[in-house]
Amino acid sequence: MLNEVVELLNIKAGASIIDATLNGGGHTEEILEKYPDVKVLGIEWDPDIVENLKLKIKNGKSDNFRERLIIINDSYVDLRAVVEKYNFQPDGIIFDLGLSSWHYEKSGRGFSFMRDEPLDMRFNPNETVKTAADILNTAPEVELEEIIRLYGEEDFAEDIAKRIVTARKSKPIVGTQDLVAVIMDSVPGWYKKRKIHPATKTFQALRVAVNGELDNVEKGVIAAIEVLKLGGRLVVISFQGLEDKIVREIFKNKSKTGEVKWVKKGTIKPKWEEVKRNPRARSAKMKVIEKL
Repeated sequence: MLNEVVELLNIKAGASIIDATLNGGGHTEEILEKYPDVKVLGIEWDPDIVENLKLKIKNGKSDNFRERLIIINDSYVDLRAVVEKYNFQPDGIIFDLGLSSWHYEKSGRGFSFMRDEPLDMRFNPNETVKTAADILNTAPEVELEEIIRLYGEEDFAEDIAKRIVTARKSKPIVGTQDLVAVIMDSVPGWYKKRKIHPATKTFQALRVAVNGELDNVEKGVIAAIEVLKLGGRLVVISFQGLEDKIVREIFKNKSKTGEVKWVKKGTIKPKWEEVKRNPRARSAKMKVIEKL
């Protein structure tokens, strides 16, 4: 929804925009190319993506482009501190909460059940937090069930958690295919024949747990509203129901108190043409507010 994001930000001449989830840099590049006097501060938690983007911009963009872009390796949870440090008062902020294709295809950290990789799942591998493998091999069964049920909305969370605990007694679960095998042994035959792979929800749940995604979304979106200039707009794109619910509740409560107003009421979904080009976009849900 690149065009919709840029349009709904309502960017004025000389504006300052924060891309709170830089990922592949698509939104940022479009803004910088379309608005030659606009500045963008891009935040990206993954240090590898930051280095890739810096190299890409250094080798392929004009001096004017580079001069108007600040890229930092940080989490959007620290948005207030970032704004203060760089004296960057935003007229607009973007959150695109979906995982980049790079994470699935090239990170080597076990985000995809289609690849044989170590179960890490940290967005920033320099963070001293538990990996997915740590959680799978040390968490009590009741905690595993809660993670898979709450964060993955998985109907067979109890069965999967029970099988994980049994399996790890024989051999630690350290790779993606180890976990896939356990999940496939935990669910009934009909569940394996659905369009959605049986491992999808468990992998999502572990990723959310490893990175504290739901808490981060709440903290980041609230901070974004606080640092926005009056009249500034906040665009949030989410790809899972739990994140979308958090964003919806924040926007709803802030609109009731008169701090923000809806630019477009409710949820904006991608057009069919975009879904055909990029099937991953089918679950995207965008919400937009303006600060009062």
